[in-house]
Amino acid sequence: MESKKKKLEQLRKHLDILIGALGGLAYAVLTWGIDGYLLQQNNGSVPWLKLAIGTPVVILIFIVAAWFSTRFNNLIIRSLVWMVTATSLSFLISILTFQGTEFAIKALYPNMADQINYILPESIRGRLFVIIVMSNILFLIGGLLIESASEALIKSSGIIGWVLPILFCLIFFGGAGYVADSNFNFQLRDQVLAVNQRINEASQLNPKNLTEREARLIRRFTKLNVALNGPHRLLVGSFDESFSQSAILINFGGTWARCTALNGMVGNCERITN
Repeated sequence: MESKKKKLEQLRKHLDILIGALGGLAYAVLTWGIDGYLLQQNNGSVPWLKLAIGTPVVILIFIVAAWFSTRFNNLIIRSLVWMVTATSLSFLISILTFQGTEFAIKALYPNMADQINYILPESIRGRLFVIIVMSNILFLIGGLLIESASEALIKSSGIIGWVLPILFCLIFFGGAGYVADSNFNFQLRDQVLAVNQRINEASQLNPKNLTEREARLIRRFTKLNVALNGPHRLLVGSFDESFSQSAILINFGGTWARCTALNGMVGNCERITN
């Protein structure tokens, strides 16, 4: 009987770690997966880069946190483990999302290195504070629900009986990832989507029948002397303190251009390579 109880306890600890790993995956997917998918759909350059860089690190941290929390039956200590994890990850994702991505993009496009600057402004602290606070709340709830999800997985005889508790637990970790995406990725991603939309719009216009707005739009891009209806890839080159203005770099099959985007509106565009 004692041996069976020990085995069940060991199984529960292993399941805690497994669910913790799934929590890390949920967090990473909501932090960078939405961003990657939308950029992929809108000609973003290396859209899955942040997800590829960040996911292994995040999952490993979640596994360590889950393993560490299984070592203690004390609710306060386990709460502290998940709060420390939330705070640490909040700082880490800011590094991975900006400095880590900048380093990787410069390595992939060395000829554009001088055009890429992801140095974080002082104003990022406000966004980071929101992420830290919300992540602490959501990680605390999600972390404490891991044990009950493991118990359900062991004791439940039906699929719904163990799937729902696990999903309920993962929702909180995914919610923390969504908060991170909303604060770090959303505005910059929207600038890329806006420029791509205007390029597609300009490529379909009939030069013989243009409104004043359409004439301005097509002049903005035709001076680049590139094939607007051809393949192109976009990425953020730099941004201001509020993330409202960005320099968007566009690769037209080896010819690079730069457009200024302000709150979803495209400003001046210029060719920067021959």
